[in-house]
Amino acid sequence: MLQNTSSFGIGVLDERLSGPVSGGLHVVIGGPGTGKTVVALQFLYEGIRRGGRVAMLTQARPGDVVDLAASIGIDMTPHLRSGRWVLLGYQSGFRERYRRSIEPGELFQELEEFVTAEAVPDRLVIDTCSPLVESRESGNGAEHLIDLLSGVSSTVLLTFAAEHPGALDSGFDLISQRAALVLHLILSSEGRREILVRKTPGPVESTGPITFEIRDGLGIVPAQAIQGKRRSDLAPEVRRRVLFVDVPADLPAELRIWLQESFELVYTADPVDAFPELARRDFGLVAIHIDRRSVDRGLHVMYQLRRAASRPPILVMSPVDVRASDRARALRAGADDFISGGLDPEELASRIEALLRRGRTDVADGEETLEAPKPERPEGPDEPADVHEIIRARLTSPGSPIFSLILLRAGNGSRLEELAEHVARQMRHDGGDRMNVREERVEVYLHGAMHKHAESFLKRVRTDRFARVGAVVYTSPTDRDELLKIIDQ
Repeated sequence: MLQNTSSFGIGVLDERLSGPVSGGLHVVIGGPGTGKTVVALQFLYEGIRRGGRVAMLTQARPGDVVDLAASIGIDMTPHLRSGRWVLLGYQSGFRERYRRSIEPGELFQELEEFVTAEAVPDRLVIDTCSPLVESRESGNGAEHLIDLLSGVSSTVLLTFAAEHPGALDSGFDLISQRAALVLHLILSSEGRREILVRKTPGPVESTGPITFEIRDGLGIVPAQAIQGKRRSDLAPEVRRRVLFVDVPADLPAELRIWLQESFELVYTADPVDAFPELARRDFGLVAIHIDRRSVDRGLHVMYQLRRAASRPPILVMSPVDVRASDRARALRAGADDFISGGLDPEELASRIEALLRRGRTDVADGEETLEAPKPERPEGPDEPADVHEIIRARLTSPGSPIFSLILLRAGNGSRLEELAEHVARQMRHDGGDRMNVREERVEVYLHGAMHKHAESFLKRVRTDRFARVGAVVYTSPTDRDELLKIIDQ
């Protein structure tokens, strides 16, 4: 019969729960930045402290895991050298081979070899399991994983990356049924970190959320009175520390060098890396660089960082003039400032300095209502696909967003089909842009685009052998009468 071991190594859990089940399965669910990996590291370190051997399979770069452990006061290095702590990253090869494999069970044999390479570890963590339990035609990964774990005596902790259990693949249900404990880590709307106990092997005194903080050198500790920090609360070295997330990974070299010389810059081209950076130290500012093709991804990253971070101001920046609707979405979702249409160092410096001076602000309970950024596009199951029908719906709906219609005709020997294919490559389909080919012209609907945005779009279209394409631009509401005539023809 499975018995409870004495400690998770995490005070807030040990005070509320009776400890992990020896040889049992434990599950931690949470979105980016909620502290899943910190929970896993403290769980493993407790096994080391008790004289055992532990193992961790992670999607993160092993070096980043070692750094994160160091930031919460855990020195993994001597235990890695001695072999008492085994660390393996599978972030690229395994996941892709698993998805392509006809026989996924063969890939799980690699996991078994890792787990039992020397001796079965006392504690085992797989961080994160989400890609391993995906349901496939060739087999359910959750079943393979359960079979593997049933053959070892380790006390196991699995993490899953999801805001809520309902967002996980159906394979998670099997894992949850077998688990002795299921914990859900969240960030509340007030910025509090909380652990919700979804399943436990025994009764608990309270089923309410367990509030906690992650502190440098300490890891997970009980939450004190959580207050938004003002700039004066930050150490001087933190005030000029900037986390720069380069979503398209194409920031000009000279601008990056200038930023490094002007601020204490922590740069990453992988948004996933931003969350452990925010967990391990404070920043005076987070800057997110996007371009025309990465607006939606960049705003989603910004929203997640705003929820995960301890409220540093966020600056969104773009070298091109993005549509006003995108800037509005960014501000609604929590951006403190947005700069676009060129990244002049002097203007950029003044915007950054202003945000650093403003610093963090107190937010009263319930005051902040951030809105998850949604693509500014027509929505709903009955939304028409025809450009004319979309325009008709916009013109007859009070308060509809600005849009532009561009009528294009082929020229310079190009065929209409070739022009349509070329134009389609320039459109933001996920942002609501639509196209028709009607008679001898291509009709392009640009959602949320003012006239200047339509002109920028035309510059991208008029390249090479399409340089002499004929074009007329109409923008609502300015050209409402002309638009009505076009769609009534």
